[in-house]
Amino acid sequence: MNLALLQAGYNIITIPPVVRNDYIQCFYNFISEMVYEAQKEYLRIIEKLN
Repeated sequence: MNLALLQAGYNIITIPPVVRNDYIQCFYNFISEMVYEAQKEYLRIIEKLN
């Protein structure tokens, strides 16, 4: 994440331990949602082929 921030011209950040679990949970939720949406799109494509 810090590499992406630096490349975009931002400062690096530190996630404090107090909020680290919240940060990780948000990341997992976001990735899970994107996987779910991608799977739905793949199914739509497959259904159109059949």
